[in-house]
Amino acid sequence: MADSVVQAILDATRDPHVRESMLLGSRLESSWNPNAVGDNGTSFGPFQIHLPAHPGVTAAQAQNPAWATRYMLSAYQRGAAAQPASLWQSNPERAAEQAAVAAEAPAESYYSGRGAETVHAAWRSTVSALGGHAPADGATPGAGAGGGGTAQNAGLFDFGLGGLVSAIAVPFAMIAQPFAEIGTLLTWWWTNRMKVAFIAVGVVFFIIGLVFFAKDNL
Repeated sequence: MADSVVQAILDATRDPHVRESMLLGSRLESSWNPNAVGDNGTSFGPFQIHLPAHPGVTAAQAQNPAWATRYMLSAYQRGAAAQPASLWQSNPERAAEQAAVAAEAPAESYYSGRGAETVHAAWRSTVSALGGHAPADGATPGAGAGGGGTAQNAGLFDFGLGGLVSAIAVPFAMIAQPFAEIGTLLTWWWTNRMKVAFIAVGVVFFIIGLVFFAKDNL
């Protein structure tokens, strides 16, 4: 039965990141069991599609590997695309887990809810299903720069060139922000300068009128 789920995913997409994400997500959700039932009889199939949240889906459809994979494909495509390229390169397990979280929308991440070791085991199964190697350039499953801790910890350090550039750019962006706001204010003033001038003149005449009124009543 697990083979039918794996094959359905491999048939549905050739994108290596989407394959990794769907294999990992369905492994964590159902252990690749197309007949899995969870959430007190409300979630079905390899991706544990929650029927109350998907009223147009039947249990039979959710338990059909090919149908369920096609149904979930777009959500996983969005989830995989949302992960930085640097994360896919440095820690594909973490990237695939985050993509699966985005697609499946569990109450908490799989690292938090299932534990790092469970995710590591599911990733090893994923890599095995892909022929013993991840198609994306990546680290050893579950290993980060330190070679030891969890993928969560590795993700904090193995952020690659893109992360380094972002880390350098953020302080400069913060410094530039006030100047950008000043520029926006000046642009608004120039666009509305006639209105501002009329308002200013009106305020001046109002103040003058108050002065004369005060003199006449003292």
